[in-house]
Amino acid sequence: MLRAFGFAIVALIVLGVVWYVAMLPGHITVDFGSYAATASTPIAILLLAILVVILILFVGIIRALLRTPARVAARRSLARRNNADAASLRALSAMAAGDDRTAVNHARIAQRQAPDAPLTLYVSGETARRAGDHATADRHFAALARHKDAGFLGWRGLVTHRTQGGGDAAALAEAEAQTRQAAVAYPNSAWLRDQRVQLAFNQGLYADAARLATDPAARAALAIMASRTAEGERLAIDWAREAVRAAPALAPAYLALYAAHERAGHLWRAKRALVAGWKAAPHPDLAAAYLTAINLPLDRARAAQKLASANPGHPESEALLARTARAADLAGEAQRHEARAMAAAGSAWVCAACDTRHAEWQANCRKCGTIGSLGWVKPPPDPATVLLASPQPAA
Repeated sequence: MLRAFGFAIVALIVLGVVWYVAMLPGHITVDFGSYAATASTPIAILLLAILVVILILFVGIIRALLRTPARVAARRSLARRNNADAASLRALSAMAAGDDRTAVNHARIAQRQAPDAPLTLYVSGETARRAGDHATADRHFAALARHKDAGFLGWRGLVTHRTQGGGDAAALAEAEAQTRQAAVAYPNSAWLRDQRVQLAFNQGLYADAARLATDPAARAALAIMASRTAEGERLAIDWAREAVRAAPALAPAYLALYAAHERAGHLWRAKRALVAGWKAAPHPDLAAAYLTAINLPLDRARAAQKLASANPGHPESEALLARTARAADLAGEAQRHEARAMAAAGSAWVCAACDTRHAEWQANCRKCGTIGSLGWVKPPPDPATVLLASPQPAA
């Protein structure tokens, strides 16, 4: 309804203007040298309007003709960019499927179509990295890092390339510098923070890595390493306490606190750290440290009873009492505790990320590299040793 009303108003205004022009009196004469043209005022205004329209159309045609080459070039560039993006996506799919050869072929097609496109640079750098072509990978990732919107992908590619396979000291130092530049391109990146933790760990800068880590388990593992490598006694104690705070159920944290106090000459505090560790997370290494200065088997059995009293009934306490009683020739006592210690049998340091078993605790898994993933648990059964039930004959 409002549209119809508005159209009517506009139509009335236009009709009014036309009527006003048509009612204008007089004539207009135009001289062209020896020629003269005379027309009434309304006709002259109409001819002038037609001339203006013709001039506008003419100028528009000329401008369109002048812009045609640029438009054709833009269309060709867009078509090549679309083809490059399609080839890049096919390359990404091939990499996801593990078909690196096909990925390289699609990446080459993308390079021919649009060599400077961000997606082309990324897949070209990634395929080169996987193929071990370090110079080409660096060139593509460096070009991508200069891109305004996709720069972080380039820095990530450079950092990943530098740290591939661990990297030497020079590569790790260069990767550390690149992570700082990546932080400018994409601040507060969780991946970047984890990468900086891993870089610091690989360089042996455990204190720096612990300050950056946010995961409690990783922070505890790094704090333990920082305590072990600390130059000062006070710093070693502080880092060991940080490890205990971050992971109060991790025996190596208490062992680190024990070692730090013993290094500082605080023997009573060192012993207390072992008792606290046994109360929170009993482990054979804690017992070994507690009994290290005791030589006589009977004295070791008595000391073991004192330590086990911090966590009575725990399978590790029963296993400790059984071992020390057996060594002291207390057969009856040993048998009594051995029956209760079965739950502790078979425990080992196992990676929570990949289930890899380790002979002793370390800060990261030797297989998957995850920091702080080792726990003292019973490892899962090996799938190769799990036997399926034999098929039963049909009834």
